[in-house]
Amino acid sequence: MDRDPLTGKVENGIPKVTVYITAFNYGRYLKQAVDSVLRQKFDAWELLVINDGSTDNTRDVLSGYEGLERVRIVHQENKGLTVSNNIALRLANGSYVMRLDGDDFLDENALLVLSNILDTNEDVGLVYPDYYLVDEQGEILELVRRKKIGEEVELLDLPAHGACTMIRKECLLALGGYDEQFRCQDGYDLWIRFLERYSPYNVNVPLFYYRQHEESLTRNDERILRTRRRIKRNFVEKKLNGAVPKILAVVPAIRRSNVFREIALRDIAGRPLIWHTLSEAERTDMLDRVVVTTDDEKVVEYVSSHFPAFGAVLRPPEFSRPHTRMGPVLLHLLELLASWDGYRPDAVMLLYINAPLRRKGHIEKAIDTLTIFDLDSVVSVSEELAYCYQHKRHGLVPLQKKRELRLERDALYKENGAVILTRTENIGADEILGPRLGHITMLPEESIRIISRFTFWEAEKILQEWRPLKRKAG
Repeated sequence: MDRDPLTGKVENGIPKVTVYITAFNYGRYLKQAVDSVLRQKFDAWELLVINDGSTDNTRDVLSGYEGLERVRIVHQENKGLTVSNNIALRLANGSYVMRLDGDDFLDENALLVLSNILDTNEDVGLVYPDYYLVDEQGEILELVRRKKIGEEVELLDLPAHGACTMIRKECLLALGGYDEQFRCQDGYDLWIRFLERYSPYNVNVPLFYYRQHEESLTRNDERILRTRRRIKRNFVEKKLNGAVPKILAVVPAIRRSNVFREIALRDIAGRPLIWHTLSEAERTDMLDRVVVTTDDEKVVEYVSSHFPAFGAVLRPPEFSRPHTRMGPVLLHLLELLASWDGYRPDAVMLLYINAPLRRKGHIEKAIDTLTIFDLDSVVSVSEELAYCYQHKRHGLVPLQKKRELRLERDALYKENGAVILTRTENIGADEILGPRLGHITMLPEESIRIISRFTFWEAEKILQEWRPLKRKAG
């Protein structure tokens, strides 16, 4: 097939790239999205626009493109994003496929650059670029730069963007398309399945404009993180037959505290503080064993009477002093369990009681993350979005390189102490985390650590009044 390498024109008229737009009530943005495809420097494309049951002016906007040679428009009842993705995949004629959301738009060189990467790298199955965040009017807010695969990052636990990623159609088909049980985060689900069989690539050039507005799915962080937990759980159950490491959960609960004495049994939101941790551990079947390590006999009695399936071990005095390192505590506990009944776990999960907003889903997501990416350790974090500094010789020095850029390589994460999971062989006297360290992200309102009377009050108010954090299945 003869093709002009600069424009991508194909003599027999068969497109190399299928761009598809799934449009649901984005009529006010849709023209800019469609026009950005029509303006591409690369010419061997076709465009599918799926009007997914819109009730705004989407149909009127699309009427202006009816009859264009390389544009096909499909009107359907609302089926949702992933179902529409699979419809587009079945209709696509191109060798490469890219989804463009109806509220975003492309740089004029996007198809040229990305298709050339796939043309010249047969081992690459998908390619994605950097991008601009823009406001409702399309004005640039910031540039999002991704770490370069193979140079700046080896652990691929941060996925490509779901939209504006170009994928070989044959790879998508081999993976079975998009999983229709998930109504969002299709790119995340595809990413972890894709990495099993194919190689990704990225270019550090901003090639699309990602619009931020009130209706943006990305604004619903709680829904995104919940869906990602389900995606990981689904992957482990289906692809790995549910096989996860044998996990020992350890719940430290010492009497001395900077906040309240005997804080483990202090009432918070109608229950003892330790209950909020043990009850979530009880709800999952992914923990092989749960043991409370404490210097308080009252805690041992409480665990015995309220959580009889769990164990409680009194620490020796040398492990009950303030600021005792967890490494020696864990090593002592592991030796003790091995001497009692030969128990030797594959990994240990620390669940501190001063993080009462942790849920079953966070516990399971950490285990699934360790399993999927074959990590040494996983910690729970919240992302720090504020501009941060360190105090150096001459005063404050910013940690981020440039205030106006959002660089993945400069992202800051705060460990919140809710979940620390590590393979047993990493545990030593001075360190418990291994070199391949992954993370799970928790929302700020889930990441409260009780370190003062104010944070105790804050955690209690959230437990009592913040509806999204009220206990729910899954």
